[in-house]
Amino acid sequence: MKICDIAQFYSPLSGGVKRYLMDKQRALAARPGAHHVLIVPSHRDAVTRTATSTLHEVKSPRLIGSASYRLLISRKKILQIVRAEQPDLIEVGDPYRTAWIGLEAGAELGVPVVAFYHSDFPRAIGRTVIRFAGETIQRMISGPVQRYIVRLYNRMSATVVSTRRLEQILGSCGIERLVHVPLGTDVHTFHPRPTAARVRAELGLEPGTQMLLFVGRIAREKNIRSLIAALDHIPAGAPRHHLVLVGDGELREQVEREVARRANLTWLPYCESPQKLAELYSAADLFVHPGRYETFGLVALEAQACGTPVIVVREGGVEDAVEGEFPTLIARDGSARGLAAAIDHVLRAGDTPERRAQRRRRIEDHFAIERTFDRMLALYEHLIARRPAAEFPALPAPVSSHRHHEVSRPTVSAR
Repeated sequence: MKICDIAQFYSPLSGGVKRYLMDKQRALAARPGAHHVLIVPSHRDAVTRTATSTLHEVKSPRLIGSASYRLLISRKKILQIVRAEQPDLIEVGDPYRTAWIGLEAGAELGVPVVAFYHSDFPRAIGRTVIRFAGETIQRMISGPVQRYIVRLYNRMSATVVSTRRLEQILGSCGIERLVHVPLGTDVHTFHPRPTAARVRAELGLEPGTQMLLFVGRIAREKNIRSLIAALDHIPAGAPRHHLVLVGDGELREQVEREVARRANLTWLPYCESPQKLAELYSAADLFVHPGRYETFGLVALEAQACGTPVIVVREGGVEDAVEGEFPTLIARDGSARGLAAAIDHVLRAGDTPERRAQRRRRIEDHFAIERTFDRMLALYEHLIARRPAAEFPALPAPVSSHRHHEVSRPTVSAR
């Protein structure tokens, strides 16, 4: 079985999508007879081969406004690579030009083409339009945008979504052949580390300081500005706290200016080492995921696998990543005040070693990466065998007595 990923959302500094692709590469490497082909944008044309994988770098122009992303737009080069590799299945991870090239390649070779819905495209487009043109224009284009994604994804053999919420939203738009595959994390790499004291000392945190953490792209769409501004709205009576941002992106210079004027803010550059990230997660008292337009949020799983509680934003797209946590900590919105209220509540409530251990066990039981790729590879085999996506087994609905809690004031109220 040879699987070819055409990956627009891939860069040296990217996070969740890159992690998913690298995890898939390892899963396929462990499967006899499997081979993974990955086509990514790059500053150069190059090929790197191993016994179980092939990486094709395609020289591509920079994406304007991005610190690391490039536009994978060379139809000729992509089609040449796919023809030479002769994969059994093609997967695309974006709704732009590469998705259509992937469909063209699949039709030419007569192989299935799968889309993974990594980008909440309609909401991302709507957010940008509102910012530059206002809500009236956004409402005018929402219909054409929806028709575009339906037209694109209904050409796919299957469209994979990582959350039930996305499955419901896309289904209501008219997209067919949806398959729910929850993402997972490598619990063997991301586990509690006994290095918290050393990490906090390296960061210069005083004893008793509560460490807040964010890991991800330092970009506007990650709602970094609101997260930093939340520090101004946490009440004076809250426990002493310090926010650590880890990552890189187009807002880096702005973050560095904020660090220069704030004593309780630290920025660390993009971290390539999962082991180092696990140490940072383990040292944190609270991980804050401020994103409002996410499709899952792998970093939320990584933090919880290390025992750390996670705050997410209501309807931000990360709720499935904290499913089963009790209480689930959900900020009422992604505004600075909404995030501050949630952070304040959690800092005052505190955490315990027992709850951190329970959190870790929940991720082991329900969100281990092996579950994700057992299901993903089963889907590939199903489609390669020319069986329709509609016949692929659906996941059972979760059975849980836990209720999500919206954290919007110093007390927790049921949503």
